[in-house]
Amino acid sequence: MLIIVSMIVLFVAVEPLRWRGTVVLRFMNGEITDIGFAELLGMLRPRSGFWLEPLLEGRSLAAVVENPFDSKEDVGAGGGIFRERCGACHGTDAGGASAPGLKQSGALKHGSSDWRLYRSIQDGIPGTAMAPVSISSKGAWQIVAFLKSVQANVTPDGPSDTVKGGLLARFNGLTDQDLLGAGRDESEWRTYSRTYDGWRFSPLAQINRGNIRTVRIQWIRQLSTLEKKVQATPIVVDGVMFITEPPNDVLALDAQTGELLWAYRRETIGPLSLCCGKVNRGVAVLGGMVYLGTLDAHLVALDAKTGKVVWDVEIAKPKDGYSITGTPLALRDMVVTGVSGGEFGIRGFLHAADARTGETRWRFYTIPGPGEKGHDSWSGSSWKTGGGPTWITGSFDPQLNLLYWGVGNPSPVYEADLRAGDNLYTNSVVAVDATTGRLAWHFQFTPNDAHDWDANQVPVLTRVRRDGVDIPSIAWANRNGFYYVLDRRDGRFITGVPFVRQNWAEGLDKSGRPIAAPAARVSPGGTLTYPGVAGGTNWQSPAFHPQLGLFFVHASEGSSIFTRTGKEEVKRRPFELFVGSGSRGQGDAETFVRALKVETGTKVWEYHSSKVGRGWWSGLLSTAGGLVLGASGERAFALDAATGQELWSLRSGGEIYPGPITYSVGGQQMIIFIAGRAVIALSR
Repeated sequence: MLIIVSMIVLFVAVEPLRWRGTVVLRFMNGEITDIGFAELLGMLRPRSGFWLEPLLEGRSLAAVVENPFDSKEDVGAGGGIFRERCGACHGTDAGGASAPGLKQSGALKHGSSDWRLYRSIQDGIPGTAMAPVSISSKGAWQIVAFLKSVQANVTPDGPSDTVKGGLLARFNGLTDQDLLGAGRDESEWRTYSRTYDGWRFSPLAQINRGNIRTVRIQWIRQLSTLEKKVQATPIVVDGVMFITEPPNDVLALDAQTGELLWAYRRETIGPLSLCCGKVNRGVAVLGGMVYLGTLDAHLVALDAKTGKVVWDVEIAKPKDGYSITGTPLALRDMVVTGVSGGEFGIRGFLHAADARTGETRWRFYTIPGPGEKGHDSWSGSSWKTGGGPTWITGSFDPQLNLLYWGVGNPSPVYEADLRAGDNLYTNSVVAVDATTGRLAWHFQFTPNDAHDWDANQVPVLTRVRRDGVDIPSIAWANRNGFYYVLDRRDGRFITGVPFVRQNWAEGLDKSGRPIAAPAARVSPGGTLTYPGVAGGTNWQSPAFHPQLGLFFVHASEGSSIFTRTGKEEVKRRPFELFVGSGSRGQGDAETFVRALKVETGTKVWEYHSSKVGRGWWSGLLSTAGGLVLGASGERAFALDAATGQELWSLRSGGEIYPGPITYSVGGQQMIIFIAGRAVIALSR
């Protein structure tokens, strides 16, 4: 006992072992069970591969423990052990023989987490024929890795026989030419913004200003998720709708009826680095595969006809602050994904994977390292934890072969003095060569950001005229409250004007750089700043109407008091927010759908959306039928695109975050809103 007490004293007294000592004390007090003392001490070793600090939050071992032996070699070794020691009863493929099959993780009676599987192997299951397996701890974990690899390739909800012989059997998928030609096809919604240019414009006009009041609900699909936020944009191809269900599931639905065709369920247990809930914004489709980014920072390819896993690659590690919450972008023979984690001190990047194999094609880091252009915009070693997440899907110009992507906030959030300099390429749009991932140009909206005004918005590719010359451009309503037009060939600044109230800049200079006003400086006593921390707009997509030349944005009029904490040092710890100061919103922000002239940013009309529906606002959709569709809180609405007059509304019963989409199936135009935990399909 004296030895144990001495160890506890050592744990508690020496940083960074203090939390380990607390875990040991809680074990001694009986608060942590289902583990032996020696086993616990082994897992608490700094290089053990286990991270048990979340136990201090009251979480169970099953929710905390992740298998550290999960490499391809471990899976292979685990498969050999399983076949030798377990195959006689459970089947050599884990499909079952004289004992139950273990392929369906959701059907395991005694738990399917890494920890519960490990305990069942080591301890057996009392009252059953499952005896303890005499094996090393590493061997047991390798068996767990093998079982997880088997389970990842099985979907609990499969297509019915009718479906197998019907809709999915006729599914053709998408070629790269199909994606390039998405603008010419009226019937489908093939990528996040429908087309590579980010317009969120549909040429469908069957539902229009004259008849929108006659739309009725055609079907509703209730989702099984328990998460509060569903932020996914569905993809519709060949009459099949692919949609993500948080945290990491994918559903294939009949786009005409809402019938479930298949479901891919992916269990993610263990500590995650998430700032804003377990959200996932959608999938990409290319060829016969569906691509999903996961909260534990994997990129997964599924067979579009069956939902079975084709490949699964790790892009980054949650313990390093990373997750994937955005929608991948499929182009040519690649899949490009961004990452989340700006609140956890990541070094952000864009990642391009081979669509067929998952192998890395290129990776572009949004925080330049030593010797790279822009590295001198970071003081000291602050670049190593500089942030720069890339969690909203970008746009693509195939003629210029440039991929445009918004880059988020620097880290630590708010605490600008700890990272002196402009902090490139945070709060910027970057244009990278789609083939190589090399930077072509960048434009920074907010240097050395202290307000969390990330540039995680969708770039809208347009054309403007200046001095009689037609210029390929990018239109961008930024979170900092300014609307920008840039030359998309080289990033040259064309124009910039406020589209909401702002007091942090006296204006923009001739290069588009903000001229800082006193409200831009965060003080220990607090600085009242417009716009607030939610920004003049946020991640929800804008829309563009090419015939009207109007850019539609859901704008937020609000303010926050930004306060410095006075801390001289901000420490970064795994799974903890890396934030140096704070902000406090001043009252409820007012939201408006605003129509801006795309060339100048001049306001043409506005619709006061928060006056008719309180809560978060949605992304927008414009159509050739003269409509702008969106939502505020749980209230969906349709506006006249030319005037902003409200033409129709619906109380959905659930908060709406993503923008609606529209497509045609069986000759019938459908409009989709995702409200709360339900997919609502409307038509005439």
